[in-house]
Amino acid sequence: MGRLWPMLAITTCTLLTACGPGDTTADPQAPAKTPPATTVDAAALPMCGDIPGAGAGAHDVLPDCRLTSRDSAGLSFIVRHKASADGYDRTNIDVLGSGGKSLQNLYVRDTEVPAEPYLADLDADGRDELIVPISTAIVGNSNYVIFRPKAGKSEFVEAGRVFGIGVDHTASGYIAGMAKNGPADKYIEFQKFVGSKLVFVAEIIRTYDKDGHSTCRVDDEKGVPESEFSDEEVVRRFCGEQLLRPTPVG
Repeated sequence: MGRLWPMLAITTCTLLTACGPGDTTADPQAPAKTPPATTVDAAALPMCGDIPGAGAGAHDVLPDCRLTSRDSAGLSFIVRHKASADGYDRTNIDVLGSGGKSLQNLYVRDTEVPAEPYLADLDADGRDELIVPISTAIVGNSNYVIFRPKAGKSEFVEAGRVFGIGVDHTASGYIAGMAKNGPADKYIEFQKFVGSKLVFVAEIIRTYDKDGHSTCRVDDEKGVPESEFSDEEVVRRFCGEQLLRPTPVG
């Protein structure tokens, strides 16, 4: 799917890290900072994705909003957007524990994306991942950053990215992104969580003819480490995988 990236209609510069309030620079090698034990009234903000007219224009700055997880951790998230003179919108996501105590701040520097972050349990492990759209491209493709919670903890870490028209998963436990490259070809990349990271597994190309029939093959132009499977195994395992769109929560 490497050929898709030059087609991006919006060039993206992102910086994602966990940082405390007041930080103006971010060292990706520095440990995450725990914010002061402040409390925030998340209930005072509207739910993300439930604001009429939000993001209707390509240059709209989305309003502040909140997310609420329904998993065992029961965390809340406050999403704050800020326009910048340099052309890059900035988004701060406060992770809140019970009683509104601020536990972590995720700082995202992204381009103009008229879509809010959302929560979904991508790997059916009982914990919700945080999915943040950071750029859009032609034919409906978008670039998403996935934050995954550490096992048994409230802390989130950047797991990786998914590129496509959405973030899907499969019944066999893979995270998938299906991207369009014109009307004929669809590229589907499969990844899996290894610890707190998304790891590439395989990518296939499904090509459709004018009658709606399709053929499936391995994407051998992918500029990433080779799959753990042979080409024959990739076709056998992944060409028949059904993509499932997780239901957003919060």
